[in-house]
This record gives sequence, C-alpha cells and structure tokens, in this order.
Amino acid sequence: MENIYKTPCLTIRNFADSDWKRLQGFGGKPQVARMMMSLKSPWSEQDVKIWMKRAPYCGRLGFRAGIYLGADLIGFVGIGGNPASCAYAIDPDYWGKGYASEAFHGLLSHCFKHLGLEFVEADHFTDNPASGRILQKSGFVQTGTDMGESAARLEPAPNITYRLTKSQFKAKTDEIS
Repeated sequence: MENIYKTPCLTIRNFADSDWKRLQGFGGKPQVARMMMSLKSPWSEQDVKIWMKRAPYCGRLGFRAGIYLGADLIGFVGIGGNPASCAYAIDPDYWGKGYASEAFHGLLSHCFKHLGLEFVEADHFTDNPASGRILQKSGFVQTGTDMGESAARLEPAPNITYRLTKSQFKAKTDEIS
C-alpha cells in the first residue's frame, strides 16, 4: 500500500481492509470515541468498515488515513471540510509517547505543502486538554469556544476552537528546528 507521508517513526497511509478489527479495538474505546465526532462506543464491525472506506487519500483534501508504527496501526489522522478542519486519534496504549504530535505535524506539513491550504482549523472537547496541548505545540491559536457533538456522547459538550495559518506553522516549525 502506498504511503501518503512518513515521519521519523511513523508511516501514514490508507487503511488496509484487515485494519478494521484493530481500529475497532481502540477507536471504539469510550476514552477515544467520545473525543471524536463520528466514532461510536461500542463501534460495530459494519460501521468501522464503512468509516474506513468513506474517505481514502486520493491526493486531495478530504481524507482519513492510518498511523502505523512499523506494521501496527496505532491511530489515524484526517482532514476535510470547508474550511478545512483536521483531527487525529491515537490508541491509548500509545499515549504520552509523542506519536500524536509527530503524526499531526506530518499531516500539517503534507497539507500545507501538497494540498494548497493557507489555513486549517481544529477543535477539542474541553475534557480533552491533551489534544489542546498538541494543537498549541503545532502552532494553533485559540479562536473561541463552541459546542461540539460526538456520536459517542449523549449530548453536545463544550469545545475549544483553533486556527493555524501556513505562515504560523512555518514559523513554529522553524522555531523547533
């Protein structure tokens, strides 16, 4: 399967059909699913397979792709919409190891370089401050607050909205280098 991009430790590529069970295993966990708009907990085999096939990478905005550590699926990234909004999730077994930041930075680099974006938006639920730290680390600037929905939550919940321009990302990347 063709890689979309690589980072020092990770490969980002379209999902393989056989990835559904692994994705279901971590994506259907309540602590992951309730932080994402479209994941459910529990997450049925049929719903996982539909979700995986819905938005493969085709060289343009509007895709989801797996994050692989070696041959192991450990998470996913995605970006789409108008304005473009990005998301990511990592298997809780891999939290706190820098993989989310690495994969997310790679996603932003790829999208700004190859997909012609001038800015991207993101958000996170207020009960997920770790995602806020990753967004801020990538250079995102808070733009406000809103209410967000998740298929794994019973009702809308408060979230924090962010925006990142191409020039802000470049400045942040230059600062880190």
